Amino acid sequence: MFEPVDAFAPVEEVMKPALSTSEAARWLGISKSTLIRAVNRGAIQPAFRTPGRHLRFTPEALAEIRRQLEAPLRGVA
Repeated sequence: MFEPVDAFAPVEEVMKPALSTSEAARWLGISKSTLIRAVNRGAIQPAFRTPGRHLRFTPEALAEIRRQLEAPLRGVA
């Protein structure tokens, strides 16, 4: 059912890398406030929130969000 985790393994081996809100916004080419508004509207889902309630995003999720943001532009000449 669950894959065992080595408690002594480096965090990078156990957890997927995650980007902060500022890093994610920069990667998407939008402002941090625009990203936060999109999360608050439910248009973008963060991978998780830290115990301090900070948003975190995975590179895979951001790649999909970027594809969605660019999709409407492909039809414009």
